[in-house]
Amino acid sequence: MKSFCVLGLFLISTLPFLPFNPYTVTPPGTTRLNDSLFVDICELSVSDWNEYSFWLKRMYGEDSDEYKACFPDSIVWRKSIYEQVAKSYFKHPAYYNFPIVGITYEQAVAYCEWRSIQVNYMLYARQNKLAYSLKDDTVGIPQIYKYRLPSKQEWEVIASLGFSKKTLKQIEMSYNPNIYNLIYPRHQGENATNAINLNTTAKVNSFWTNLIGCYHIFGNVAEMTDTKGLAKGGAWLHNAYEVTVDRDFYYKGSQDWVGVRCVCEKVMKSEKEIARDSLRQAKLERKFQRDSIKQEKLLQKQERKRGDDSDEDDD
Repeated sequence: MKSFCVLGLFLISTLPFLPFNPYTVTPPGTTRLNDSLFVDICELSVSDWNEYSFWLKRMYGEDSDEYKACFPDSIVWRKSIYEQVAKSYFKHPAYYNFPIVGITYEQAVAYCEWRSIQVNYMLYARQNKLAYSLKDDTVGIPQIYKYRLPSKQEWEVIASLGFSKKTLKQIEMSYNPNIYNLIYPRHQGENATNAINLNTTAKVNSFWTNLIGCYHIFGNVAEMTDTKGLAKGGAWLHNAYEVTVDRDFYYKGSQDWVGVRCVCEKVMKSEKEIARDSLRQAKLERKFQRDSIKQEKLLQKQERKRGDDSDEDDD
């Protein structure tokens, strides 16, 4: 029960206390990209996945298909030189803050759906001062936010933001020339299989944040998009020179270099927001009507002037 309480605290830890309005919060774990879209600050971690699997175990039981379906594939590490990592990556506390890998596209989509249910329920419970309890659906609960995998275009917008001036200055003053968890030029000629002391995954909140505060947009693990088999951003086993905003990386099944960063879309507006948008739209329509009338009067004036000029020419 203690672990379940930790889950609840994690999900609401970033929410403001008073006054509370579920339509104005930044969804847990994210940073704002625009008025309707938020993006995870970090790639999903082993700890995040443990919370998810714990919930499924409590809700459906240890022998349930739902619980067994969430298991990551530890075999992915055995495909490389990291045999020892395979034994502890998903179990040892030392790796809890490292990115989750070894999961499939279908597992990532299922996680997003679960996370959406829990966050919307948490917001509803808090707004209505209800106690949080196990719940596997959101019937009757407003679905304000939806977590999902980003589209390729959305990811590229996020990746194009770059660093803030402050971060660029910190990077310049840093003794570490590596700004992403990638293989850098000094290691050219060395592939992933002989770079054991150079690269593997790093903590999800390490290295430098981009302009809106996201870690590891490039490097660490490539990030799934909503197109199955297509990931972006490169990973710990890729050379820095080959990882760009527009570069696509393709994968099949589960891999030791592919992870997940969710985006969160605001899919429902409050009555106040709807009224505000309606008022804004009405103002735009009135402005359009006024501009149309002005344009029509101008055209009429020009037409009359051309008529007067024509009469003078006839005289």
